Amino acid sequence: MELYLIDKGELKKVSKPIFSTGDVYLLDDGHTIYVWIGSQCTVDEKTTGAAKAREMDKQRGGSAKIITVDQGQETKEFLKLISNMGVMKIVKKNIAKTMLKDVYTGDFAGFTEHKNVLYRVSSEEFEDINAMKMIQVPYSTDSLDSEDSYVLDLGTKVYIWQGNASNVKEKVKAGQWARKIDADRAGSQNEEIFEEGDDAQFIEMINKGPDYKESDAVQLEAESELDDDEEQHIEPETKAEIKDVEEEPADEIVDVEEEPAEEIKDVSETREKVPITEESPLEEEAPLAASKQDILTIEKTEGRRVCPHCGNSNPNMIYESTDKENIIMDYPRVYGKKYKCGECGQEWREK
Repeated sequence: MELYLIDKGELKKVSKPIFSTGDVYLLDDGHTIYVWIGSQCTVDEKTTGAAKAREMDKQRGGSAKIITVDQGQETKEFLKLISNMGVMKIVKKNIAKTMLKDVYTGDFAGFTEHKNVLYRVSSEEFEDINAMKMIQVPYSTDSLDSEDSYVLDLGTKVYIWQGNASNVKEKVKAGQWARKIDADRAGSQNEEIFEEGDDAQFIEMINKGPDYKESDAVQLEAESELDDDEEQHIEPETKAEIKDVEEEPADEIVDVEEEPAEEIKDVSETREKVPITEESPLEEEAPLAASKQDILTIEKTEGRRVCPHCGNSNPNMIYESTDKENIIMDYPRVYGKKYKCGECGQEWREK
């Protein structure tokens, strides 16, 4: 099976299913030639795509079947074939060129030309999870829908956003595709998952725009310049401090040597007066303070929930919240629960 892009009237073989809205593609599985037409391609491009499909068919004796597929009208058979090549991405034309460059070089050398991309992952139109695809949406928080999951490709990082009403299939595919983006590039993109409502960092990256690039090298250079400035301002003060220290060295030494014997004697006497078995008030209270601050793990009990520290059983004084430290399942991300007593402040989780 081969996938071709119509580029300036010629067939250009591509190895990954990245489809541009402004281009025409040919998918050849040996028996059928699919002509995929982007929603923004010109009439000339459509005509060229059809002509190239007929030319390809003629080379094999006219035995192949030619099927035209418009963007958004992909059949199950077409999507199943594409899934064998990887994740189907539908992107804008300028984005596709950047991605294809990465395909040919084999690494992420195109980072300087990379534009951040926001993809929607929705199962609403697809019954089969393997037929789902990522669709590029406008790079804006207005594109986020609580019923879907999204993948934010930042080049050096990949973020996953899960809507409150998104289903398991969408969360699973978003996670798989984010890891696929990571695997396709040199280095580690370190995918991160954000849930709707706990997504300040995700929203911040979208608000910075599609051209924003987060580079460690730039940050290190800025810190180096800042250090030079700080050095210029701090040097005079450092010299003054050294001068002050040198002015009165004798007095400091005299103060230290005046009564060393008495100090040692006082300490030893104090130790003798304190009984070994006696505990100070601070030592008695320390375990109590620690028990309130630590999150306890207890067995789940039937009936009304009771605080394991003070015995409070008033349901209006026991607060339930999501425990982000207790990850039950990675994909989709599922967290456990934790509880806090409104009377003594004790926190706990149940097995």
